[in-house]
Amino acid sequence: MSVYKPKGRDCYVIDFQLGGRRFCISTEATTKRAAQELEQRGREKAKQLIAAEKAAAAAFRGETPLTMGLAVSKYWEEAGKHQVNAATTWTDLNRALAFFGSDRRIDDIRDADISTMVAKRRGETIKGRKKLADGSPAPLIKLSTVNRSTTDLMRKLLTHARKKWKIALPHEPEWKTHRLKEGGELVREMKAGAQETDISAALGDGYRDLWRFAVASGLRLAECFLQWSQIDWEAETITVIQKGSRSHTIPLTREMRAILASNRGHDTNWVFCYIASRTKREGTKVLRERKKRYPVTYEGMKTEWRRKVKTDLDLELRFHDMRHTRATRTLRATGNIKVVQRLLGHADVATTAAYYAHVTMDDVRDALERDTKSRQTSRRTKKQAS
Repeated sequence: MSVYKPKGRDCYVIDFQLGGRRFCISTEATTKRAAQELEQRGREKAKQLIAAEKAAAAAFRGETPLTMGLAVSKYWEEAGKHQVNAATTWTDLNRALAFFGSDRRIDDIRDADISTMVAKRRGETIKGRKKLADGSPAPLIKLSTVNRSTTDLMRKLLTHARKKWKIALPHEPEWKTHRLKEGGELVREMKAGAQETDISAALGDGYRDLWRFAVASGLRLAECFLQWSQIDWEAETITVIQKGSRSHTIPLTREMRAILASNRGHDTNWVFCYIASRTKREGTKVLRERKKRYPVTYEGMKTEWRRKVKTDLDLELRFHDMRHTRATRTLRATGNIKVVQRLLGHADVATTAAYYAHVTMDDVRDALERDTKSRQTSRRTKKQAS
């Protein structure tokens, strides 16, 4: 039978074969009639899946053109869903799919298409809103967001198709010409003192320690979701996987060791854990229990930062600015940009100099004061000598 209730269970299971494949689907249906209705839907989805797989196989054999629908689906499975910001990638891929259409051949995407895509995205407002909560018009999305969600996304998709799938792209766009200029150097540094104290007080337990570790280490947000196995207490180092799947090891400072030590015993695998403020259920299943600790997630930290720092404290700081802060403070203390490069794990020191070697107004003022003081000392020394 294709619909049956396993012994000891309240819900039915759907089990059938189609196209030489077996499909076994667990349901929440407690009646056979409801399960049979779900079976019909399951069979239709299975047919669609098999048809899509056959079309994809034909495209990758070169028998038929590769379409956006097939390319997006395969790229998601191979790369997109494994990215730290997978949720954003999924949204951007679906936006691109809606723009081009699932039947559009990827080898026919040209410069004019990317220009139109960028122009359309550039005219959109934040989250598609017309007005903000205070009634003022919603601002347009940032140029950096436009770049990441259009040009950068399509470049990654088509580059993946060309390199991994060996798809010929005779009309591949000139990607550099479509990237919008995001502006000059911005000073992205958290101010020591009151601002740092306010952030510490605003963030919840678990989130606060992850943020403190980011400031102390200079790691990216995605690299801060540490497991205990990444820490070598004897060598006093920590190893993370950076962008491009590169391994990067940094030394543990006294401050970092103290932060890590204070989180021992919360979880056997993960370092930073938050305390659930309420119980969350999905049907009869308890997903999260109040007052218990659970590992901090990427999306959870982003939400906490947006609510507590950007909204409640009204600070124009990104979490990534903590990396800028660590880099700037280290450069200011050492005067050695190669040290900063090694800390951040940049392959090229030019990247460090271009994006992390910030010079604030206070830095300029201090330099001028030091120069003036040096010249005054020099003149006094010369007078005494004469």
